[in-house]
Amino acid sequence: MNLHSGARTCPASRALLVQRVREFGWTVTLVARGFAHTADLIAHIGEVDGRKLYLPAAHPSMFSYCVHVLHFSEQAAYKRIRVARMARRLPAIYDALAEGRVHLSGLFLLKAFMTRRNVDELLAA
Repeated sequence: MNLHSGARTCPASRALLVQRVREFGWTVTLVARGFAHTADLIAHIGEVDGRKLYLPAAHPSMFSYCVHVLHFSEQAAYKRIRVARMARRLPAIYDALAEGRVHLSGLFLLKAFMTRRNVDELLAA
């Protein structure tokens, strides 16, 4: 389907184009919601971890809780716990995640370098 410079399209093609544009708009909406959900999940994991709420659930660690209750892979659990702990120390991370400015893997890689002094600068880069 040619979308350039006034290409003529039949009504069926135009309808398909309109449908695709709407689907892409919906995709953007879903991705934005996904960013917000990720930030919420990281905040929740941080609270459960910080308050040790996994203990009454009969789990010896947050890692065990994430793997056995939340059904994360070991790697996903480890990454989310580390980012949640970092976000509790550096709350600007929550907004950056929610806005899609940074992703979990990026934060995980930055954990050794991110401090209260440079968090805003690193998140803006």
